[in-house]
Amino acid sequence: MRYSQPFYSIVIHEDAEDDLDVIYELDEDAGADIDVFLDEAAADQMVLENLSRNGHVEYGDTNYDVKEWVEVKRAHYNLWRLKFFDIPTTATNYRIIYAFHPAEYRYYVLGILIRSDAYDLSNPRNQQILAAYDALCIPRY
Repeated sequence: MRYSQPFYSIVIHEDAEDDLDVIYELDEDAGADIDVFLDEAAADQMVLENLSRNGHVEYGDTNYDVKEWVEVKRAHYNLWRLKFFDIPTTATNYRIIYAFHPAEYRYYVLGILIRSDAYDLSNPRNQQILAAYDALCIPRY
C-alpha cells in the first residue's frame, strides 16, 4: 500500500492583505520582505510543513521562527505566529499570525501585526483575527 504526502497550501486572508498594504505604506522594504516570504512559502512544501512545528527555527535567506500563540491556546485556537530575525529590514518588528486547518492541510494568514500589538488580546485587531478564525470554520482542538 502506498501513502502520499499531504499537500499543504497557504491562503492570505483579506484582513492580512490589508495589514500588508499598511506595512507597505509605512516601510516598503519591510512590506516587500514579508510579501516575498509569503509568496515563496506558498511554493515550498518544506516551509509549509514546518509552519506547524512549535519552536521551529529556519536559517537561510530569511531567518524566522515559529511558535504557537500561547495566549489563545487555552481557548483551543490553532493559531501560530512567525517572527523574522537577523534580516536587514524592519520586518523583524512584525508578527505573521496564522491558523492551521488540519483537515484541509491549509494555513490561513489572518493578520500581520506590529510586535507590540500581536499578543494583546484586548486589541481590536486580535479580536478580528479570532472572529476570522471562527468564520472560516477552522476546528478548535
